[in-house]
Amino acid sequence: MLCCDELQSLADADLLRVGAVHTLPPGRILNELDTEFFLVFGAERPSYVGLNYCPFCGRVVSRGLWNLEKKKQGK
Repeated sequence: MLCCDELQSLADADLLRVGAVHTLPPGRILNELDTEFFLVFGAERPSYVGLNYCPFCGRVVSRGLWNLEKKKQGK
């Protein structure tokens, strides 16, 4: 389950991929973020855009930001 219904709808429509970057089907990754959430553009050779935040509810979804926040709380 994802953070909100809108993000789940994107995943159901195959416009969002959730998983490690090395498991994505062949395509172009347009940004370098430590995340497992990627918007998908195009069909034959898709392009992927990694997400730090959910575009609908604003929740942190990237591992990089989550780990950074966790480090701050430990100090």
